[in-house]
Amino acid sequence: MNKPRVGRRNFLMAAGASAAALGTGGPLDARANPAPADGTVPASLSTPRMSPESGETQGRQSGPGGDATGEPLPPDTKYPKLAMITRYSPQRLAFAAAAGYQGVVIPLDNFFDPDKLSDSQIDQILAEARDASVRILSIECMWGMNHIAPDAAKRRNARARFIRCLEFGHRLGCKFVGTFTGAMPGVKPDDQVKELAAVINEQYVPVCEKLDLGIGPENYPCDVNFATVPALWEKLFALVPSHRYGLEFDPSHFVRQFIDPIQTAWDFRDRILAVHLKDTEIIQPVLQKVGIHGENWWRYRIPGQGLIDWPKFFTVLLQAGFHGGMAVEHEDDFWDEPHGDDKAELASSRKEGFILAARFLRQYMPGRQ
Repeated sequence: MNKPRVGRRNFLMAAGASAAALGTGGPLDARANPAPADGTVPASLSTPRMSPESGETQGRQSGPGGDATGEPLPPDTKYPKLAMITRYSPQRLAFAAAAGYQGVVIPLDNFFDPDKLSDSQIDQILAEARDASVRILSIECMWGMNHIAPDAAKRRNARARFIRCLEFGHRLGCKFVGTFTGAMPGVKPDDQVKELAAVINEQYVPVCEKLDLGIGPENYPCDVNFATVPALWEKLFALVPSHRYGLEFDPSHFVRQFIDPIQTAWDFRDRILAVHLKDTEIIQPVLQKVGIHGENWWRYRIPGQGLIDWPKFFTVLLQAGFHGGMAVEHEDDFWDEPHGDDKAELASSRKEGFILAARFLRQYMPGRQ
């Protein structure tokens, strides 16, 4: 099925919302050192690392949510915060603010890593966020951290590293850290639930209480994330009473599994701690030919261009009093280009996808100007 790109940029320019109109294409000041696509540390940021053993940095430390001078980031509010998921670079922070996002959600990579960043580098990241007037709402710690790995050494290392990630998130001023559940291949789901509940209750919840953090898995179905459906959540939450542990809820993943995302959000509304905003399109002509075990019958879209009933979804969250981060996860090829996410500065077409998503979602966000 051909991608309907004709007229996209003309539409955006006519609406006065093209990426160029935001004025974010130029370079920032001399200290704006982006993380390269390969994750290598810029030379000007090469200073002593955080200790991987303890997760503590050497030298002077800033408080959570502020830099070394103690200056705060933009204040928290009682409303949900619109954010975008992006790798770290000063240019991306500036774009997020210019596009109307209140915050960012940053995944770990080879640069943005608590085991590699120094004290001064973390302070600089906080200063860049403050200068851009965006908050780092949460960090994503999914890959390479199997909390219930069958191998004892890998399991121990993953748990220790995740705790260092919690400390890193706290220092950045985050209130939530996202992850996966992990998996034990070949083990019954009920036994995996018990193993995961044990580590959450015994190791993670005490740290979260100390740091005032929430944690939870995104419901992305994959081989390192076993608990992604309501039936397993019911069993897991029955064993984990603390609401420090909840969900990073992504409605898009349910659409392609033919699970109602609105009903599921309602059923688990008191456990939703963070949200991914992404849509899913079902391509019916393809589905009718290949069936659900075939390929290319569904694809992710930016919010508003798929099947999710967004007014109903937001109504559930607002009625439940949700006030956490709601982050656009851009995986829509219609509003991207090859390697559009590789550089410190996002490609213009990818920016347009984020701009359109923000414009669509803002109509459902209370407390916004």
